[in-house]
Amino acid sequence: MNGLDKIIDGIAADAGAEAAHITDEAKVAAKRMTDRAREEADVIESEAEKQAELEYKRVITRAKSTGEITKKSALLREKQQIIDGILKDAYIKLVGLGDKEYFEFMTKLLDKYASKSGGEIILSDKDKMRAPESFVAAAEEKGLAISEKTRTMDGGFVLSYGDIEENCSIEALTEAEKDRLHDAVNGFLFG
Repeated sequence: MNGLDKIIDGIAADAGAEAAHITDEAKVAAKRMTDRAREEADVIESEAEKQAELEYKRVITRAKSTGEITKKSALLREKQQIIDGILKDAYIKLVGLGDKEYFEFMTKLLDKYASKSGGEIILSDKDKMRAPESFVAAAEEKGLAISEKTRTMDGGFVLSYGDIEENCSIEALTEAEKDRLHDAVNGFLFG
């Protein structure tokens, strides 16, 4: 082996050692980069899992809330239907009372709603024909006369003071008191 070969072999050995050193450093750097990328991916994955868990909890909470609202609405509708049925039954019973009880009720309405004298009481055709003398007398005590006119209604009367009328029909009074009656019946039934 001559001197040139030795120099070439030395250079090759140095180059091989340098290449191995560079390769080792590249492997270490690649491992560091891979580890760092894994750590970043783990952090991103962990954050994504936390966000997914939070979103899941929000969706569940919203679904439960919506379910509760739907349940309460259905319960309220059912209660209102029951109350409406009771009020309808009471209305039917009231207009279907016998003459004596019916006109006792009408006299109580008269006592409650008649406030001025010099007016008239407008009845339905049916009530005008069957009105007892006691009811006519109660109206006259209030300064009211039974009108010759009649109205179409199931029961009750209309108080007329010239151009001013107060509708005291059972239907109008029931409708006017519907919210209060709903509250009272709701308290009684479901309180």
